[in-house]
Amino acid sequence: MVALIPVGIAGSGSYMPEKVLSNEDLERMVNTSDEWIRDRTGISERRIAAADEDSGSMGARAAERALADAGVDAADVDLLLCATTTPDMPFPATACHIQEHIGAMSAGGFDINSACSGFVFAFNTAVQYVATGAYRNVLVVGTEKLSTITNWEDRDTCVIFGDGAGAMLLRPLDDAGRGEVVSTSMHIKGGNDDVLSVPAGGSRRPASVETVTAREHTMRMGGSKVYRFAVSTFVRLVRDSLEEHGLDQLGMIVPHQVNQRIIESALEKLDLPREAAWSIIDRVGNTAAASIPMTFDDAYRNDALPKGKLICNIAFGAGLSWGHFLVRW
Repeated sequence: MVALIPVGIAGSGSYMPEKVLSNEDLERMVNTSDEWIRDRTGISERRIAAADEDSGSMGARAAERALADAGVDAADVDLLLCATTTPDMPFPATACHIQEHIGAMSAGGFDINSACSGFVFAFNTAVQYVATGAYRNVLVVGTEKLSTITNWEDRDTCVIFGDGAGAMLLRPLDDAGRGEVVSTSMHIKGGNDDVLSVPAGGSRRPASVETVTAREHTMRMGGSKVYRFAVSTFVRLVRDSLEEHGLDQLGMIVPHQVNQRIIESALEKLDLPREAAWSIIDRVGNTAAASIPMTFDDAYRNDALPKGKLICNIAFGAGLSWGHFLVRW
């Protein structure tokens, strides 16, 4: 049996579009209010990509910042994994567009779609390639232009989602020098399309005049089911990932930015203070597959990741899907 190589996070980067869509802006678009949105989600604003920005171009900006942070040239990237639910096109993979944007022309790559859990799944996949010695520099990107699949007349969903991108470069720990990957997990449970989905646009319901008219190419969400699933999964992922290490080793939780009320409810069940989880949802909303790397990068650049402690990164979303990666920073 081949010994596995310890893996580390060599670089981190993120990108947010310039345009800010505030709660006050949404008041003029749908029947809602700043107070209603804040009370239910904790969100005050979100970013919306420009017409000439797509998931690929935003992912490239985040990737370039992660590479700069790691001090690694794009030409040295061996593999590029892109997590997204809003690809530039059905095919080719958005990873191909990011590769072209940043000049990583020696890299292989592909996309992973697992909705809000997408980055965690892509990260965990990248870990295997580095740990087995198959590749040395693996770039993982989470990028979303959710504004393109949002129904801007549905106040239950349009107030939640935003656009953005984040990225990490994984390398052997000896090269990375930090962010040792301690454990990972990935899970799915089918039969839950009513929780969160885009009903049309795939092979089951191809695009037609009827599906477009019925707005079936935008997100549909079952609110109460999402809340119950997210809270219970948050709690389980934290407890399970830290069980063998002890809660005293926890430095920070980096959760998927699904809803501030969900985060707070889960922390209460874990008997942890609000400061135990890093949150940026008030400024960016829910950015699905971009959520974890954007939040991690914000915590990293604000020196909020304690040295020598465990950083618990957890995500959950449509599918249902859920997973984690635990790193010692």
